Formats: sequence, structure tokens, C-alpha cells
Amino acid sequence: MHASNLPNITGFDNALILVVDDDPLVRESILDILHFSGFKALLQASNGSEALDVLEHQTPDLIISDIVMPGMNGYQFYLRVHRNPAWLHIPFIFLTSKGQTEDIRYAKEMGIDDYLTKPVTSDDLVAAIRGKLLRFTQLMITEDDRPDYRPTGLYQVDRLLIDLDRMQVMVGEQEVKLSSTEFAILQRLVLAGGAAVDYEDLLGYDEDQPLGDNDAAQLLRYHIRNLRRKLEEAGVSGDLIASVRSVGYRLNADVVSR
Repeated sequence: MHASNLPNITGFDNALILVVDDDPLVRESILDILHFSGFKALLQASNGSEALDVLEHQTPDLIISDIVMPGMNGYQFYLRVHRNPAWLHIPFIFLTSKGQTEDIRYAKEMGIDDYLTKPVTSDDLVAAIRGKLLRFTQLMITEDDRPDYRPTGLYQVDRLLIDLDRMQVMVGEQEVKLSSTEFAILQRLVLAGGAAVDYEDLLGYDEDQPLGDNDAAQLLRYHIRNLRRKLEEAGVSGDLIASVRSVGYRLNADVVSR
């Protein structure tokens, strides 16, 4: 792994990130990538038990964890984190050599925010982190700053049934498991009704602290790639989400309110 080519995005450099991996060389490599990508506040642990001790003293903004570790593995660590209401909000990413379909499916069923397999490119790692931190920032808006309007309703797009109230996407009887960021992107595309939505609007970023066009495009490209893959795995063509050159994305199907 090498330092990321993605540009820095202001506002994330002071995020506190916890890296959990039993291999000190891998752990150091991840920390180097984050450091060179502009992240300043970094914590580390060699297994789940040690990471829980860290959490008792400091609450990170995001956790990156291996799965196969001695003492307490990544699955057990994730479950322990999610038993504590004070830690439920922390975005959690698995970075692991376990790349089998059943491993990924199991983690998604647990509710993991993202799943990356080793070896991972530095760009994909940093894009995943920034995307989760971006979504976390959106969720942390105070109640006074929240708009009164919250999107609701049930929509049919091709074979997708999208329930905005339940934040659920179905294809027949099968649920398409999306991360909160991926669902937010799909929701904005649905509400646009087939019109093109630009990069920053799809990311829902604060207009008072805008991203550069290249920053937004690179972040969004990562999430769109994952979203298309998940749709294809559910039997829906990835072409449902169409690229609009130099603008953003749109849905390539009619949006029907149910």
C-alpha cells in the first residue's frame, strides 16, 4: 500500500481513527497511508480486547479492524462495540484478507458499514474512510439545524422497491443491503425522478463547506461502484445508475410512487 492520490478534504483531518490489526507491519502501513492522506489523530490496537480498552478512554470517529486476530476477533469486537449505545454511531470498516463471499455476506448481515479486502489500494481505503466520515457528519447535524422536511414514501424503480421510511431496498423478497451512505445516494437519485444530480448534491455535503469538483467526483465514484455491484448481485443491472459526463448521475428508469 502507498500514500493515497486522492486530494485532501478539509474538515476530516482532525478525525480520530482507530486501527485494529494484529500484524504490526500491516497496522503501520495503514497508519502511514492515513498520515500521508492528511489524517492527524490516529489510535491503534493489536486485537479486539486491546481496542475495547482504547475505547474506554477515547471515542474515535471511525474504526478500521481486521477480522482474524488472537484473543478477540473482529466479529466479536464489532458486536461488543455495538452493545454499547455510546459507541453505536461510530462507523466501522472491516479490512481483512477474508474475501470469501460467505464472509462478506456474514459481515453485511451484522450491519458492517464497509468491507474491504487485503490487499487494498490506498485510494479505495481513503475513499471509504472519507465517505463514512462524511455520512457521520451529516447524521451529527443538531436538531435545530435539521430541515423540517424528511423524505418519505415508497417508490418503484425498475425491479427495485425503495422504502424511504424504513430505509429499505427490496428486489422481490430479497433485501439489498446498503450502507447508510449508499442508501442516501440512491434516495437522492429517486427523489430527482430521473433528472441528473451533481456530485456534491448526491453526497449531501454542506454548501457552506463545499468539496471541490474532483474531490466530490472521486468520493462519489467509489460509492457508486459499490452501489452498482450490490444491485447486480441482487439481479438488477448496474446500468440502472447512469453517468452524466461532467455532471453526476441519474436513474436510467422511470421512478413510480407507490
